[in-house]
Amino acid sequence: MIKFMIKIYILYLVLVALLPTMLGRIFHYNVIYNSRKKKVPWIVITFDDGPDPEYTPVLLSILDKYNVKACFFLLADKVEKYPELAREIVNKGHEIGIHGYKHHINWFLGPIATYKELLKSIEIIYEITGKYPSYYRPPWGLFTTFIYQYSKKLGVKIILWSYMSWDWKVKDPDLIVKRILNKVKGGNILIFHDSSDNIGSDKEAPETMLIALDKIISGIKEKNLEIVDINKFIFS
Repeated sequence: MIKFMIKIYILYLVLVALLPTMLGRIFHYNVIYNSRKKKVPWIVITFDDGPDPEYTPVLLSILDKYNVKACFFLLADKVEKYPELAREIVNKGHEIGIHGYKHHINWFLGPIATYKELLKSIEIIYEITGKYPSYYRPPWGLFTTFIYQYSKKLGVKIILWSYMSWDWKVKDPDLIVKRILNKVKGGNILIFHDSSDNIGSDKEAPETMLIALDKIISGIKEKNLEIVDINKFIFS
């Protein structure tokens, strides 16, 4: 009986979690990972896992320096902890999305728990910032059928990324710069992380990323690419 139940649970994970993740990550079903238009001269920069009281203020200063607008995928429990910082992100003209309430694997959430988590995250961020988060990036880019179902119901678009710089575990900022500038082209969505609380993250990774980011933004501009607000990127 136990073996039978284990087989049923594995089958459940394959159908409800693994296959939807493959659809999203490999076949890009119902997700935005790149511009839908070809040969556009702009890109988007996004940041996950914040707000972080140590690194996010420095990040905002760098973005101000270059007059760049980004999209921050926020964890709602951190928004509760650092409400002023979340409001500062919005007040500076950046877009916000949800990254969940906490940074955990959503494969083990059933339909009701998935809906409650998404709704709770949206309500917290909206109540604190006054801005409805229109975008969602699931932690680790892992999907379930319930995520597709309820993100659509709640009116949030799923945003992934064009490629990964692995900034969350790289210790050499020049390596991050090289990885990005060797690949970047118009229509890309870039992903970085301004916090390091998650499993597998290097504790000093955000500091390394911030050093790299200054060079990356300069390098992108030298390629005659424009870093734009995600709303322009998607709807223009």
